[in-house]
Amino acid sequence: MNPIINQWGPVAVIVGGYLLGVFFQNRRIDDLRDSINKRFEDLRDLLKSEVKRLEERLDHMDQRFDRLDERLDRMERPIIRQS
Repeated sequence: MNPIINQWGPVAVIVGGYLLGVFFQNRRIDDLRDSINKRFEDLRDLLKSEVKRLEERLDHMDQRFDRLDERLDRMERPIIRQS
C-alpha cells in the first residue's frame, strides 16, 4: 500500500469527522435559535394582549370615574324648587 495513504488516511478521517461535527452542531444551533425566536414572539404576543387588556380596563375605569364625577357635580348643585 502507498505510504502516503497510510500516513494521511487517518488525518482525512479525523478532518471529515470534524467537518461533520461542525455541520451538525450548526444545524442544532440554528434549531435552538429558531426555538428561542419563537418563544420571544409568543412572549411578545402575550405582552401585547395583556397591555391591550389593561388599557381596556383603564378606559372602563375612566368612564366610571367620569360618571361618578357627573353625579358628584349634580349633588353639589342641587335643584331647588320654589313652591
